[in-house]
Amino acid sequence: MLRPYLNLPLSETNLVSPMVKDYLSKKESLKPFAGQWQEMESLQVLLQNRSFEQSKRDILSAYLVQQYKTADIKLDKDSKVLANIECLKNSQTFTITTGHQLSLFGGTLFMSYKILTAIKLAADLQKGNPLKNIVPVLWLASEDHDFEEIQSTYLFGKKYVWEKDSMNKPCGKIDLVGIDKLVEEIKLVLGSTETAQNWIGKIEDAYKASYDLGTATLRFYHSLFEEFGLVILDPNDSQLKALFVAEIQNDLLLQKNFEVQAASDKILAENYKLQINARPLNFFFLDDLLGRVMVKKEGEFWVCGSNQWDENDLSNQIKLHPEKFSPNVNLRPLYQESILPNLAYIGGPAEVSYWIQLKPIFETNVASYPVLVVRFMNVLIGKGFADKVAKSHLNLSDLLLEEKALAALCIKQAQGFDYKQKVEAVLNELQLFVDSSKNTEPNLSKAFLEQKLKMKEFFKENSADFNKAIAKAEQTHIEKAVKLKSKLFPAGVFQERMETLLQHEVMCEKDLRKEIIEILEPLSAQVHFTEN
Repeated sequence: MLRPYLNLPLSETNLVSPMVKDYLSKKESLKPFAGQWQEMESLQVLLQNRSFEQSKRDILSAYLVQQYKTADIKLDKDSKVLANIECLKNSQTFTITTGHQLSLFGGTLFMSYKILTAIKLAADLQKGNPLKNIVPVLWLASEDHDFEEIQSTYLFGKKYVWEKDSMNKPCGKIDLVGIDKLVEEIKLVLGSTETAQNWIGKIEDAYKASYDLGTATLRFYHSLFEEFGLVILDPNDSQLKALFVAEIQNDLLLQKNFEVQAASDKILAENYKLQINARPLNFFFLDDLLGRVMVKKEGEFWVCGSNQWDENDLSNQIKLHPEKFSPNVNLRPLYQESILPNLAYIGGPAEVSYWIQLKPIFETNVASYPVLVVRFMNVLIGKGFADKVAKSHLNLSDLLLEEKALAALCIKQAQGFDYKQKVEAVLNELQLFVDSSKNTEPNLSKAFLEQKLKMKEFFKENSADFNKAIAKAEQTHIEKAVKLKSKLFPAGVFQERMETLLQHEVMCEKDLRKEIIEILEPLSAQVHFTEN
């Protein structure tokens, strides 16, 4: 089992921004932007007050059933996923949601942490509210077109890339032709253990040439988290976008969102570095020829890919083909909350930062704003690693320091004292003997002075060797510390943003998902160090 070794408040680390630190410490000046704090009490209040139209519930549930069927996923009658989908029609059912891009083969560790945080928080909230139904949801950002951000994965320190021309399509619509070469490369690395073969089976079953990337991602995450009842939603659909028509029109035709976000951002920018920028228009157009392109306004016309429409034409196109309009990062959260009976969004520090910027947009569109939860953050350390850190006279928390700060700490430890200061102190003590005996024993005073001068010369002659020895000790200590830090930051990147669940489960030959969820505290706002 994973053994919790150390927990540190995120507010005491450099892993989150000043804005997120203030959010986690409940700084009052941030309350108008954050809405409510990351705590169970906030969720309980929202649970009692959150409403969601029955018609939307029916459409959402029916769509999800069809989505799984289209993806060739059979949900048995005793499936937890099917039960959760069915109960979404119930007025007492609500969701805890997280989301991300379509990362290959499960993505890096932080993606698993996000999903498991949503699952655990839903379970915790359900336990305290037995008359309600709380469903964990994974939102697939299938409309994103930044393929270069998701076309690679790392295994055991090596980067593996899916060489593919995305044609600027939404990532969910990219075909899987050619991915079999990448799968074969990975199979050779993973080996033949039972755990490795289990993962390989899931990969081969999901990433078939007959599917697109959206379908493959849905199938793969389902195979990983089905037992927890995780409902996976690919929201790029005409039925769901039809529920968002009014919001699309308000943004593109009236541009009200830009005004309110710009005003709010101006206030926030006085104290914080902002994560995203307000934009006059917040939608892409999914063009059959050009792919996903930003909607622009030129004079009295809106340019939507290869189309140019006036106000009336654009309004009609939104009504007739809402699936062609894809929200950007500023409006995606509003779309999410418009089609889900949601209570909380689980995000990384950067996500929580930009969600805080968007509360005015929710108010303008009269939409429910969720409780924001910074996802579980964790560092997996091997047995004995903490002992190695301690032998180097460091704490695990020291390894989270920037390298320059860590080096400064090592130098201070290696020196132990200020050489120049100590030399001055010794010479000053000898001078006291010289002064105190000057009037009573002049010869003794002279002898003390001679010794002082000899000692001063000794220190002068040997200071270079001493400093050289100290520098060597410093460098050795720094090199050890940097090597230890590299275990937490492989290739200079925080472990959870580079290493994968796939890699760690194959390495330790066990199901880490269940072990992680056992120790996971969704609202703790801490970074955990766990010994594997």
